Amino acid sequence: MTEILKEIEKLVSRLGTHPVWGHAHCLRVCALGEDLAREEGLEYDAEALRLASLLHDIGLYKAYAMRDGVDHARRSMAVAAGMLRDGDYPSDASRVVLDAIEHHPPGASPGHHAESDLLKDAVALDYLGSVGLSRVFAMVGIEDDVPDLPAAFRHARSLRRSLPDLLRLGASRERARERVLEMDDFFANLERDTRNLKLL
Repeated sequence: MTEILKEIEKLVSRLGTHPVWGHAHCLRVCALGEDLAREEGLEYDAEALRLASLLHDIGLYKAYAMRDGVDHARRSMAVAAGMLRDGDYPSDASRVVLDAIEHHPPGASPGHHAESDLLKDAVALDYLGSVGLSRVFAMVGIEDDVPDLPAAFRHARSLRRSLPDLLRLGASRERARERVLEMDDFFANLERDTRNLKLL
């Protein structure tokens, strides 16, 4: 592990305490990306993928969340660019990391490297299934658009409908099918047990 990767890993583990996009999310996304690469037989730079996974949401962390209206992918890219430059990370590898960060949001245009597809799909998959449901329900009262449990339910349903169609890799679509079934079971059970959400 290079020195810069060690430093960034340490920084994100310290600052990434948010239950939705913190350090644990970064580690899951990296592991998912590695699994997808193996399943797809893709060649990729493992260190670049790990750096992109660790830094893709850093613009959301309190220390870097500027109130300038710039979306979090662009903020994360700017923060990451400074860190990589300060750590003398090679410019070619930096471009791969920054491309993956810039294009990671589901629905954003595709990037130019395998690492971009891996990160983008891993981020989307982390919003599906039981982990995705946990993340959405962790937003309650933290995110303005998820003020309560019914809003979280609607948000999770929206992600379940939209994200599978945005996946780029066959292995991702296969995993999404399983995760969507988990979500459908959860939705059906919750609706039944709360009288169609009236008791939620």
